Amino acid sequence: MKDKIELLMQETGCAQGEAELALELCGYEVEKAVAAIPRLFQNIAVLKGKLRDDGETLYGLLLVILNLRDRSLMRARAVVSYNPAVYMADIEQGWFDFEKHLYACRLWDGSLQSLSQDLEKLLVSYFASADSVPFFAETKAAESRASQFLRDVLAPRFTPGRLSLALRRDLLDMGQFQQIGPDWARRPHRGRQRRLGPEGTLILKIALEPQADGLPAGELRAGDLVYAMITDTRDVAQYLARLFGPQDSGSLLVPVEAVETVPVLESWPGGAESRAGLPAIGVRVRFSLGVCGDVNLPPDIRLKVVRRAVAQTSWWRKLFPGGS
Repeated sequence: MKDKIELLMQETGCAQGEAELALELCGYEVEKAVAAIPRLFQNIAVLKGKLRDDGETLYGLLLVILNLRDRSLMRARAVVSYNPAVYMADIEQGWFDFEKHLYACRLWDGSLQSLSQDLEKLLVSYFASADSVPFFAETKAAESRASQFLRDVLAPRFTPGRLSLALRRDLLDMGQFQQIGPDWARRPHRGRQRRLGPEGTLILKIALEPQADGLPAGELRAGDLVYAMITDTRDVAQYLARLFGPQDSGSLLVPVEAVETVPVLESWPGGAESRAGLPAIGVRVRFSLGVCGDVNLPPDIRLKVVRRAVAQTSWWRKLFPGGS
């Protein structure tokens, strides 16, 4: 029984209590429990919001998707515009349609690209910090409580006392989230060959910003934030690069969607022949709905990474530190 619990936790990333319940409900058959885990627990919180700054006549939308179990941010998207039509968005609609509408608003006249990106960075920074702990403690509170938390976070970017925020909070299980939207929330199985991402996704060639004292590529995991540069020379890629807009030194701060080990490469770009024969690390990042970026890297190259806090290490990981 203990072995089955540990195996289920390793395969799905679930907590011990979740593994025990899933096994009990599935007659202690591990394969059935693996399939059932995503549907058993409503661990995904989706916050859809629309905001208005009456002082500067600004309107905006935001989408925040959280994993409540490990208290991590899965997605943060925003748009701010002078166009009042943006504020007419229906926050009662499903999150996937809401996100598509948010991206469409970025192309409308009056959209403020720089401020939109600043808002996204502000949300990412907040949920990566200890300041967000009270927010997660209130996840079962009414929308008004969650709205107050986010209003306090966003307020410094708008006219003092003139910001209003309407929020809708939905709770989903992981199965619902993966079924409705792009399948980038699945936990990658490190060391296994696994296809990254769904069919129909536009994949761009990218480079990741290095940092001398940064995190080795071999230690990247889904949910980390990296600084990506679009190196793809195709017309559509160059158009998207302009649309997304540069941040910092030409890089975009984006989430890692998945990591996998890929076949050994005979040589590496830039003449790094000393790394020949090493297994490569395949990294996929998510730029937006339907747009990803792929790159293969030596496992020992160090990258500029923002790693968010994760939940306390499970007891079995302490006993078996080599587990994945």
